[in-house]
Amino acid sequence: MAMKVLDPAVFSIRKETILQFARHLFATKGYSESTMDDIAHAAKMQKASLYHYFESKQRILQEMMDLEVGRWTARLPEYEKGKDLEETLRIIATTFLQDMEDPARREFFKILHFESHKNPAIFKAWRESPTQNRQGFYAVFAKHLGGRLSKPKIAMFITQFMGSLIHYVRMAKLHDENFCMEPFDDSSYIQQLVEMFTRGVK
Repeated sequence: MAMKVLDPAVFSIRKETILQFARHLFATKGYSESTMDDIAHAAKMQKASLYHYFESKQRILQEMMDLEVGRWTARLPEYEKGKDLEETLRIIATTFLQDMEDPARREFFKILHFESHKNPAIFKAWRESPTQNRQGFYAVFAKHLGGRLSKPKIAMFITQFMGSLIHYVRMAKLHDENFCMEPFDDSSYIQQLVEMFTRGVK
């Protein structure tokens, strides 16, 4: 009997649904701890059927990375709208923290920042994703810093700014910890962060 061929649109939708279940498992149970059996069970399908969509768990991971990194890359035109460094940093910080309110984005953040130190394959998949556009992201900053900082210092500026946001999400959003014990909201954090970074290059 000939194998039934799915409509391409249906096939694509089912693949993305499987990726959603896999993302949740990787974020909550762990990448190494999640098996193809677990993913098939979560997606309510036979394991053999799962292999019709993905040849391996590594392939699931790579396509998940490509999808999520592509969504992040799609933000670049929005970042480019910033008229100056202060506005650009505020747009990046605001959208980054808003994304963390989306359960799917939060799960992806957990996989990338909590699971990758245990599984080098995760960071490798992120780094090698064809949807990456690190040059485009660098250009967003270089547009405002090119006349004031060298290329290595612009790279350090980006690392320090994004590192501050990532650390804030890990501590305040995911662990609900506040070292200074004084309450503050996201907008206050963004305001002070942007002021600190713009003041440092004036």
